[in-house]
Amino acid sequence: MSYLYLFQIGPVQSFIAQARRTQDLLVGSKMLSNLAAAGVRAAQSAPGFKPIFPVLKGNDELPASIPHMFAFLSSDPKPQAVAERVQQAIEARWREYAETVESFMMRKIGCGDWQTVYRRQAYEQQGREFYWVAVAYDSRQHSESYKRARQALNQRKQLRHFPQVEEPGRKCTLTGAQSALPLNWDALREAINDQEASFIRRNESLGSSALIKRLVPSIPSLSADLDLKRFPSTRAIAANKPNLTDDEKLERMGKDVRGYLAILHMDGDRMGQALSGLDSLEKHQRFSAALAQFADEAVPATIQTYGGKAPALIYAGGDDVLALLPLPYVLRCANEIRLVFERMVGAKMSAGIAITPYDLPLDVGLELARKAEKTAKDVYGRNALVFTEAHGTGQLRSAGAHWDEVMGMMEQAQKLFHERHISAKIAYDLQTIAHDMGGDEPKNAYYLAQARAAELRRLIKRRTAEGKPEIPDTFAQAIIDYAEARTWSDAANWLILARFLARSGQPEYDERTPQEAQP
Repeated sequence: MSYLYLFQIGPVQSFIAQARRTQDLLVGSKMLSNLAAAGVRAAQSAPGFKPIFPVLKGNDELPASIPHMFAFLSSDPKPQAVAERVQQAIEARWREYAETVESFMMRKIGCGDWQTVYRRQAYEQQGREFYWVAVAYDSRQHSESYKRARQALNQRKQLRHFPQVEEPGRKCTLTGAQSALPLNWDALREAINDQEASFIRRNESLGSSALIKRLVPSIPSLSADLDLKRFPSTRAIAANKPNLTDDEKLERMGKDVRGYLAILHMDGDRMGQALSGLDSLEKHQRFSAALAQFADEAVPATIQTYGGKAPALIYAGGDDVLALLPLPYVLRCANEIRLVFERMVGAKMSAGIAITPYDLPLDVGLELARKAEKTAKDVYGRNALVFTEAHGTGQLRSAGAHWDEVMGMMEQAQKLFHERHISAKIAYDLQTIAHDMGGDEPKNAYYLAQARAAELRRLIKRRTAEGKPEIPDTFAQAIIDYAEARTWSDAANWLILARFLARSGQPEYDERTPQEAQP
């Protein structure tokens, strides 16, 4: 008899998103992928191993990014033994990181009381999760077998254990959960300040999990293992200047430093339903191969092409994408990613975009992007895009739509605003239409709708810059189509966003990609 195994490790969001620096994000993502890879490699030794996802490439090579959930078949009659080998491999991989960082610390600051706390936190599995199920597999009913595994895993996750953990004293400034290690943080900062990679900031006192993520780039063996590269800071991304990763250099840029960046979170729609509908192992493997190619090849290439000069791809695993981008490029880049996903995978994709000040705590911006992506699925019915713009005052502006409802309007608006072809006041004119002409009320008055459309066309002519040619009516019609389908207030928010993106330091605007536009 064969069994279908489904494994999940985590917690994903807290492990990756507990970050104050872009480097924290990247390291957390890479480490989680490597832990999952260790589990998959251990599973390969099981009798009758057949991968479901991720699938192996040529020469049994794993994809570059391994999702936190993976599945395979095995004919081993003892599922518990298989699961234990997989879990032991994952724990051994984590222990490698923890022990290497501990040795690095001992070389830098010596032994001390900090080791007792470090070892308790790092080696006693605090905060790490491991779930698995195995169901009898029938090759004639592949879809039903996979559905039963998914249901069983969901049921298993409902039985989470909550061990009582004592974490006295000052808490980790990054996670807020573990105790900060009792050590001389000034001495540690001085000891690693000369390193090329990240170091501990003066206001930070970290627990073991946060410290491991922070110090991995400083240790050549771990940095090479994770294939880490220098990552631009949020200020460099906002400025769209990839080579300026040092804060002091950015300080000297003065007014050239742009204040905002975009956090893009994308996720495939109804993927569980799509996977459950695959009625054979071969079809499932082909689907998994398409997801791996999308994540490993298509996403990095698309972000490199459409993401401006300082894009920062954090994670692309299967149908999940997380990236930080300069403002002017985020909409076009997100749209291109979802089009590539449709072509390669045959499924739809939703996105959440958070526009935040560069100095907003990164974990806050990540949460805004996740909530926006969830709104795109739950409120707009998937295949949708939602943006949330966070101002330094704490105010939020947001709007959403299906991709095809808004992209034509936004591409035209961003170009017109960038070329100063039309005044930014047109966006606020839409707010007036919403308030004075029933633009946000149920659309059941034909003549009032015609009046709104006529007023918009009049205002576009009025707001067209002197000496510029008349703006094609396609722009007005795109706004009208969206506003009448949604609300005029939402249309105003989209245009305010377009103006914001267009005036955010983009050196040129044309129909070519940023790379094609280079001399």
